[in-house]
Amino acid sequence: MKDRTQDRRAFLRRLAAPALLPWLGCVPEPSESARERALRAPSGRASSGAPLSPVTRPVLLPWGTDAVHIAAPPREQPVAYVSMATRQLFVDHEYRDQVYWDLHAHISVSTGVWRLPLIGDEPGIPVQPGDQLREFEELSIRDWDPMAAAADGDIRILRGRPTPRVIDFDCAPLPGGRAFYRAGPWRIQQCGEAPGALCREDLASVGTGERFADRECTRLLGRVRVVTWACLEGLNPA
Repeated sequence: MKDRTQDRRAFLRRLAAPALLPWLGCVPEPSESARERALRAPSGRASSGAPLSPVTRPVLLPWGTDAVHIAAPPREQPVAYVSMATRQLFVDHEYRDQVYWDLHAHISVSTGVWRLPLIGDEPGIPVQPGDQLREFEELSIRDWDPMAAAADGDIRILRGRPTPRVIDFDCAPLPGGRAFYRAGPWRIQQCGEAPGALCREDLASVGTGERFADRECTRLLGRVRVVTWACLEGLNPA
């Protein structure tokens, strides 16, 4: 218990400042994908009710050459985190059984690896042994480093329920003013507070945004993918 308390305190100290800042949004192109259309509509899962606060002053991070990342620190340490980069699944033992069911997982009796279906997989089709993209080594959540770089497709399980959020901003900068972005309004779902429930968020491309060279957003440089944490479970993205 002492180790878990120390881990939680360290996590909150590291994330206290950025957790107070809002997020970036994105604007769909006319030929939006199935994922983008689904994200703009309710997911069908239970919501905690009132929408999360609207985002008008986002914090943006560069994400490769063709994307921008929404800074979205969780309110508290996740109860589980799936890393696509390291093929590892970090889980709080107290929530292990619930995470198992929420991820629709199968745990190999012989190797102990978790086999997980990913967003876009056909429902009901089991993951075959040896599928390296969908097999993950189980570790304690105490071994998870919240400062480690995230990757496309990462999954985090938080305490809460999917809750609507409106994202709408104009000329939001990257750190240092290297580029500026305009997007919105756009509606997605993220994990809001709700006692006794767990909520899944995936780190994924959810649309496209406009990138500009100047703070007045007059010199358009092009469009970029927008990567963010969102409740995508149940969707079948294009």
